[in-house]
Amino acid sequence: MRWKAVHQFVPRFARGDAIGSHVAWIRDHLRSQGCDSEIFVGTENKATSAETFDLQEIDRHVHSQVDTLLLYHVAQASPCAPFLLDRPERLALVFHNFTPPELLLHWDPAVAFELLKAQDQLVDLVERSVFAICDSDFNAQVLREFGHINSSVIPLPVEASTSLEPTRHNTPTVLFVGRIAPNKGIHDLIVGISILQQRLPDVKLRLVGAPTTELYDNAIEGLIDTLDLSDVVSLTGWIDDEQLEREYRQASVFCTLSDHEGFGVPIVEAMARGLPVVAHGNTAISETVGSAGLLLTAKTPTVVAAALERVLTDNVLTNHLSNSGRRRSKAFAPLKVADQLDRVLSSGHSS
Repeated sequence: MRWKAVHQFVPRFARGDAIGSHVAWIRDHLRSQGCDSEIFVGTENKATSAETFDLQEIDRHVHSQVDTLLLYHVAQASPCAPFLLDRPERLALVFHNFTPPELLLHWDPAVAFELLKAQDQLVDLVERSVFAICDSDFNAQVLREFGHINSSVIPLPVEASTSLEPTRHNTPTVLFVGRIAPNKGIHDLIVGISILQQRLPDVKLRLVGAPTTELYDNAIEGLIDTLDLSDVVSLTGWIDDEQLEREYRQASVFCTLSDHEGFGVPIVEAMARGLPVVAHGNTAISETVGSAGLLLTAKTPTVVAAALERVLTDNVLTNHLSNSGRRRSKAFAPLKVADQLDRVLSSGHSS
């Protein structure tokens, strides 16, 4: 590590989401290496304001332009972008990808517009930056569409579970963890569960995550009512880490039918806990899962129901997926990721 300071910039810093956890992990790792590292935000979050600084405070923390790297986490439009484009220090990107605007246009036009703005900002950021870090090969491929840049793939670090063995119940329980957003395919999962219930009447679906748009929330609730699944489907909303750990331990299978993922932290969390994974194999999902889960090439209700039924009733397959997932999750161990990060930052110092 030859940088004396690596300061991170993020549109908004929140604890508990994938980007926020990544930013905090990088800061803590850099500090453990003797490197100065602070977090600067485009928009303040009162819940984490004690850990962050306003953009205008950066000059207080830059003691040498030559030995300072500014690291910007790209995931949405932000005042960070134009601010960083005018800075003299070397700039690098951490590209987390964008949800395609067309997936959100019907549900939240304002967010879709902001995503289009973020894409415009990225063109200038790529031209200005000396290198980029991407969560996945898929993200690196997408980033190349915005211009030529030297990029390295470093996955997100995911801590192994420290919990005891899973406490599975007799009730077959399907778990989804993530934002309750249109691009996550939650409506597809609910319809699949309605088919599965005809074969496994006791099946339950747990949807764990914070809501995003009122229109989509209403649509999901309406779908649950229409399919008469109010006793089957549970929406927990946002939960803390302790509650999340219980959800993973008590579930029978993890399922995601998302239409777009740049990585998929909950997938790795599930695998690390020995929870079998069923997923729609698209974007970065198949890359994250590897051969450790049951990947679907289509997510029609009958296909989803058949896949979940097989995992829930075939103990041999369940044990195979559980063991494969635990092995796969070790690829994302923080120590391994830290070594990759150190190598990239060291090489980036001389670029």
